[in-house]
Amino acid sequence: MTTVFEVSPASRSALWKQVATQLEALILSGTVSVGSKLPPEGALAVQFGVSRTVIREALAQLRDRGLTETVIGSGTYVRQPDSEHLTEVLLRHLHFGELAAPQVVESLYEARLAVEVMAARLAAARAAEDELGLISERFDQMKRDQGDPGAWIAADMGFHLAVVDAAHNPFLGAFLKPMTRIIEQSMSESWRDPKAVRAGIASHQAICEAIVAREEEGAAQAMRDHLLDSKARLSSVLVLPESARSGAAALDVQARP
Repeated sequence: MTTVFEVSPASRSALWKQVATQLEALILSGTVSVGSKLPPEGALAVQFGVSRTVIREALAQLRDRGLTETVIGSGTYVRQPDSEHLTEVLLRHLHFGELAAPQVVESLYEARLAVEVMAARLAAARAAEDELGLISERFDQMKRDQGDPGAWIAADMGFHLAVVDAAHNPFLGAFLKPMTRIIEQSMSESWRDPKAVRAGIASHQAICEAIVAREEEGAAQAMRDHLLDSKARLSSVLVLPESARSGAAALDVQARP
């Protein structure tokens, strides 16, 4: 079975990086699925308008990043990366506003909504008094540190982790904590917008007050509202490179037999 998707011809500078970035974006978006076989080097070279040497270097980078594997005598296949490799790839696309940034944002907030809305609801029902105090303390730190990006991010992340811990469900923490570095990077990107910081204060106050008041549905709704607003604001500050808007050519991949 052959799948056709679009790639942009690479420009002269850092050719291998541009090719690798486009292929990463296709993999992260699911356009090229795990198990798919990439076209041979010669075909990729024609599609991207570069030499086979450039393609070879790009594919080597994808292997190093845990996104592909080469089967001798068969070809190069997309693989499921481990969590460490995947985190590094996602962070790069998010930080530099590369091609897969929209997919990274979408996937990140789908996961956060699934985990943190439930965590807020459970925290309102289950939090001990000292845990309520810690959530309030983290919010107070956010208010004090809103002019310091490093301190703000630490307090913001601390708030969310305190809420998850107060839910008394270890699986929720196990799902959220591996995302910490990516969430912190998203906070760093959003902090560039002063309106995002002010909105963050207001939304965290609503979450904090609902949890402290033991309002389970109110806490869940406040967390949902905050995450959806945060997603929209992050999307607005990310700028995609010109290559994301340039013309494209069709590329074929095959699923592993």
